[in-house]
Amino acid sequence: MLVERLNFLLPYQVRRLTEEDGGEIFALQRRHSGYHALFLNHEVEKSDVMSDLTSIPEGVLPEDKFYLGMYDADSLVAIADVVLNFPTTRTAWLGLVMVDYDAVGQGVGGKVIEALKKALMRERFSQLCTLVPTGSDAGSFFDAHGFSTGDEMLMGVREDGVKIVGELRTADLDVIK
Repeated sequence: MLVERLNFLLPYQVRRLTEEDGGEIFALQRRHSGYHALFLNHEVEKSDVMSDLTSIPEGVLPEDKFYLGMYDADSLVAIADVVLNFPTTRTAWLGLVMVDYDAVGQGVGGKVIEALKKALMRERFSQLCTLVPTGSDAGSFFDAHGFSTGDEMLMGVREDGVKIVGELRTADLDVIK
């Protein structure tokens, strides 16, 4: 139902992405070098971004993983990685939302976030959570879309040993107007 609701709420065609979409996924992501520099100590490669397509947290069912593409005509304009019922039941986890580099600042990401929140609320989810790398420009984006700031958490450790810390961001969906 999530994909169907997003197709209704967004001015884009939304579908689950697969390995066959790898070229498009990589083309969209590779231009966001600043983002990838937070997590990688090398230039992003296709294999780096393709692992997100199927990776799920322990205990999550594969059918609760949605790696979504938003298309304007035939062009991939945004991607979102959403996991349902994680870290708790009725909570959705946003692993990533990324907009085509040429469309940054044009409201595409905001439309995706707001539609996702509405769709999840209609599916009776109570929260949408994500981690935002500490000091990242993305913090103000999530602030503007009603996410509260929580505790700092370890996001991971880069290959060179650098710890990646992020702030938990949460949007309570039962208060959406």
